[in-house]
Amino acid sequence: MWRRRIPVKIAPDAYKTEFENDYVKVQRVHYAPRVKLPEHDHTFFATAYVYLNDAGPVIYKHIGLSYGAVTRPPVRAGSFRLYKAVKETHGVESLSDTPSDFLRVEFKTRPAADPNTLRGKYFREDYPKGENFKKVQFENEQVRITRLICAAGRVSEFAALEKEPALIVTFSAVQFKTTEGRTINLAEGRTYWLNTGKREEWLNTGEADAELLRFDFKTEPMRNVKIETSPVHSHEPVPGDAAGRKSESLASLKRGAALEGEGKIEESIAEHEKAVDLDPGLLQAHVNLISLYGRTGQSGKAEMHYRQGIKINPEIPVLHYNYGVLLVGDRRFGEAAEAFRACLRFDPYHADAHHSLGVILESEGRLDEASAHHRKAIENKPGFRSAHFHLGRILVNQGKTAEAIEQFQKTLTPEDDETPRYLYALGATFVRAGDRLKGIQYLSEGLKLARKFNQTQLVSSIERDLKMLEQ
Repeated sequence: MWRRRIPVKIAPDAYKTEFENDYVKVQRVHYAPRVKLPEHDHTFFATAYVYLNDAGPVIYKHIGLSYGAVTRPPVRAGSFRLYKAVKETHGVESLSDTPSDFLRVEFKTRPAADPNTLRGKYFREDYPKGENFKKVQFENEQVRITRLICAAGRVSEFAALEKEPALIVTFSAVQFKTTEGRTINLAEGRTYWLNTGKREEWLNTGEADAELLRFDFKTEPMRNVKIETSPVHSHEPVPGDAAGRKSESLASLKRGAALEGEGKIEESIAEHEKAVDLDPGLLQAHVNLISLYGRTGQSGKAEMHYRQGIKINPEIPVLHYNYGVLLVGDRRFGEAAEAFRACLRFDPYHADAHHSLGVILESEGRLDEASAHHRKAIENKPGFRSAHFHLGRILVNQGKTAEAIEQFQKTLTPEDDETPRYLYALGATFVRAGDRLKGIQYLSEGLKLARKFNQTQLVSSIERDLKMLEQ
């Protein structure tokens, strides 16, 4: 007999109901570091997942779907993801040493004619500091989602249409005062309901700008939905052999990852292949195999796993990133650029994708675009030495030697076999800027390290340049 596995009852420390009415249900979710949660219901409604903090990867072990375990990649505070209703249950395993806090905003209203229109990932927007800001980030037949900034000391208007009530969600603690003198205090991740036809003006009395999401519900509630009578799958005990295969598949995935970390690539491939044989829907195994086969020059097999991966879930950033790296190795640079762009569509903060795309654009002479991507890479991954190096090279080509020197200086630590090349670039740039003595100093340091690492070609290049400078 099928029965519901309600999250707030199965895992009360992880799921708490924040707000509910006929239009929407908001659950606050907290995954503790490395937590493992037992099987429980997925939401039966189309949902927005609103992320309150930067958080690491989480495995969802689905039951009742054609695919099994799927890894949610790291997420950024202030972003949200949309997905249609899916009737299934899943277990949860956090892979991170940090907690994950987010809201499940479940739309209890009539869905769009095509439920697949409700999908995608959306992120924070740049806005003029000290000013109110509003941008609709998503809209379909069912819901309109608007990102709002209520600047400190400024008044913002909140008005709901006659047939479209709205839910307000906060990303940080905020304090407002209405024109009637009423105070509204909302903690991070809290909600405020705006009834149909309601109009209010709020003054942000706090010291910081308030960042909000607004959900306008465009369709009527589905009050008569009987989710209890619509099971997606039987909850009779899973046959032992099926449960055993899934468990063994995950064990193979973990062994494969450990072997890769030890540099045992062929053994790692064998374990990953075993994992997908046991569970073809294990997306993380396909993702890893793209990289592993790429490293061993087996592009055909890597591409096969990419194709299988996008059938399972085309919105996983690392899936496209790993494929882009594979294409770069095959010198298919145009296709690689598209793969990196696909990665960035689903994760605009992916530093390595920004950098890799920047390198391709740099090779095409599109220096302004390339430098913008290298800067984004550095912004999202401070100390990204290769991005500093490539940005420095672009600045040299643009005649901005002082800025280039600043970038090259950020590449010098920690010392490793890349440092001689960075010292060479720094020394050559000082020479170009007219500081011959500093140029010779850094070139000499680069030569010493290049000899230490037996980099014969680089040694010859630096020796040639030093000889010319000393004449």
